[in-house]
Amino acid sequence: MGLAKRIIPALDIKNGQVVKGISFDQIRAVDDPVALAKRYQEMGADELVFLDITATIEGRATMKSVVDQVSKEIFIPLTVGGGIRSLDEMTSLIQAGADKIFLNSAAVKDPSLVTAGAQIFGAQAMVGAIDAKWDPVNGFYRVYVSGGTKPTELDASNGRKSWFRLALGSCW
Repeated sequence: MGLAKRIIPALDIKNGQVVKGISFDQIRAVDDPVALAKRYQEMGADELVFLDITATIEGRATMKSVVDQVSKEIFIPLTVGGGIRSLDEMTSLIQAGADKIFLNSAAVKDPSLVTAGAQIFGAQAMVGAIDAKWDPVNGFYRVYVSGGTKPTELDASNGRKSWFRLALGSCW
């Protein structure tokens, strides 16, 4: 028996709107997140992911008001990420209706944040996101942070293994 297939749309959010671009370039607004979330649920999505693509770079909290609005309209799990740097921000998003928290830069910079989040919300609520690009000089996939703009010294395959030891429920 094979693995079950799940449909999990991941939507990029900027300034409260779903956006589309090519490699985070030529970004344009395409739809309202509430309307699109409802449409994906109606089409049979198993879960939905919202990523605030500029929250980390802009140094601001992620889109709590969008999460609050969407969670009142859909009844499938909602994972939220982008710019989350503290337990207080995680708590705020969970209280607004997020089921899972998506961490990238914060998890790389402070792995204890993942462990602390898992202790409070459960490992199933913690999702790790790894941005990686091939490093031809060193021959490995290098982990990047800050929306894929800043390289680290981490090898993505090693990073993924160590992240699961931190109590992540899943890793993208």
